Amino acid sequence: MRLILTISLVALISINSLAQSSGRRPKSTTYSASSEWQKVTLRQTTRLGGNASSPGQPVRERIESTSGQSATPDGSDFRPAFTGDFSTNRNGWRAGNRGDYYYQIGLGRYSIRKRNTNTQKSAFSAVELPTNINLNKADHFTIKVDVLADSGQVPTGGILFGVKDSLNYSAFTLNGKGEVSIMRIANGQTFSDYMPGDFFMPGVTVDKNRNRLIIRRKGEELHFYINEQEIRSSPYLFKMLPGNGIGLTSSGYWTSFQKLIVTLGQ
Repeated sequence: MRLILTISLVALISINSLAQSSGRRPKSTTYSASSEWQKVTLRQTTRLGGNASSPGQPVRERIESTSGQSATPDGSDFRPAFTGDFSTNRNGWRAGNRGDYYYQIGLGRYSIRKRNTNTQKSAFSAVELPTNINLNKADHFTIKVDVLADSGQVPTGGILFGVKDSLNYSAFTLNGKGEVSIMRIANGQTFSDYMPGDFFMPGVTVDKNRNRLIIRRKGEELHFYINEQEIRSSPYLFKMLPGNGIGLTSSGYWTSFQKLIVTLGQ
């Protein structure tokens, strides 16, 4: 009896195999899932096909990295910058007759002219930097300005930085003899604890008519340049600045400033 059943089973399997080989049909597949579900979020980062409002135009989106910082798909860095183009007074610089000086903005220049030739005071004009440019927190920053004077004269004036108010700031200035001064002012008094304060010969070429003054922070050091040449006493140790303002000063009869810029990063 067992022999008969075995023969019948073999015959049945052979018939089914022949039927499948002669005409296979696709079968539907059933997948089983566990009772624990995981939420997966798919997010498109770059879309090149455009959108409904601007079809065919590439769309650039920002990507949030795991570190919490934002970046662009091409990996470009964002370097905050403050510029004084002096075409308009959009930054709120001192203007008009103010004390012993006259301040004028226009045509890409900020000009300061002495009204009282006997004054012993220096002109002072400063504005606060934007909140995303903090000179005390940035490991690297650069401050540049071009200082101009009447034909044949060495410009008299320079940069104020770390300005809290008119009594607390640091300064990098030129005088008419081609000397420079790097000073720290606290409560209206000049301190020479780590900046010299007095004027001295910089050891680099100082031109008549126009000079570019540059301050660069590199980590814990402050470097000072005239026309891209580092002066002989530079660098100095960086110490906390009293404020976050930027300014300009002059004690000459006529001094003009152009191309003021403050940038963060190397």
